[in-house]
Amino acid sequence: MKKPKIIKLIDYVFQNREQLTEARDDSNSMRYLGGDFDIEIIGRLNISHMYMSTVRDGEGNSYDVTFLPASSSTSDMINYIFTQNPDIIHMHGNHGWPQYPIYANHFSDWMTDTKLVFSPAGTSCGNESFLRNFDKVIVNHTLQVARMKCEPEKVIVRKRTADPSVFYPVAYPEGQGPNSDFDFVYVAAFVPQKRIDLMIDMVAKTKYSMAILGDFSRTAEHYAQISFQISRRGLYNQISLCDFIPQTRMSDFLSTCKIWIWPNIKPENPETTTNRSVIEALACGMPMLVGERAFRNTEFIQPGYNGYLYSDQGSFERYAKVLMEFYEVFGENSHKLYKAQFGFQENFVDFYKRFYSSLL
Repeated sequence: MKKPKIIKLIDYVFQNREQLTEARDDSNSMRYLGGDFDIEIIGRLNISHMYMSTVRDGEGNSYDVTFLPASSSTSDMINYIFTQNPDIIHMHGNHGWPQYPIYANHFSDWMTDTKLVFSPAGTSCGNESFLRNFDKVIVNHTLQVARMKCEPEKVIVRKRTADPSVFYPVAYPEGQGPNSDFDFVYVAAFVPQKRIDLMIDMVAKTKYSMAILGDFSRTAEHYAQISFQISRRGLYNQISLCDFIPQTRMSDFLSTCKIWIWPNIKPENPETTTNRSVIEALACGMPMLVGERAFRNTEFIQPGYNGYLYSDQGSFERYAKVLMEFYEVFGENSHKLYKAQFGFQENFVDFYKRFYSSLL
């Protein structure tokens, strides 16, 4: 029996092949749906000709990957998709677009039987004829529902999660803990709004070390600014800049860090802006030391259980001292919170099987 065809379009130009399956709205996890659906993920790459491959894991799960040349427009990608006769098209947009698909427009020659699904990262900005009538829009928090500006019944809330085969606490032999290279880790793109400078200021006033795990691009302008700031202040022995790390190495890397930190700034979109990296950290069993303005009243942290909220330099240092002493206990609690709140089977595999089936 022929499986329903699901195409996930990620309208983004990737720098290497691995990035298409690296944390782009759980793209690599789509393989878990391969038993029920024919999955194809499409993106753009700096190549001159189309590139196609199949991704498989050791458990027999798989999906197809197609890269179109970077010169391809969004319309070119959609036109290619039409030739594949999909049953469902799941859109995921470029972060350079407005965050939500509020102004989606429909192609005049849209395939009659095709269902269109949006994830919350993008819209069709600049394409007046693009996607006028989407069927559903997936959001990651109830705060986003009202912002869709579409019929409420079109909005589906799905909690983010983390693939347990990729993000997990690294086990050590009995009596041996991690050989920690860093006290803190801050996971953030090298862009001004992430306020990496604030975390540098915080850590520079302490005896602790920090790794800043960025967005794999040493060509980014803000990367150069941050690197210069660290160099000018003589902090290279205390603060390290790390480029993009493949998902297959993330758990091992995070195991070399003790505490996951975040600046005391209010996110542009509270409860949603930080939730991918924080959920991955919870899945890896990392204690949280996060700004009160960013994480107060969120489901990511229970103060005193899996970490603390700080409000100033004094509370940052005070809580850091506690977490450094008992980070294994706080880390175990973080992983317990992840399993209770963001379980992968429930929030990804079961969710998409039900959701896609309901559209067919």
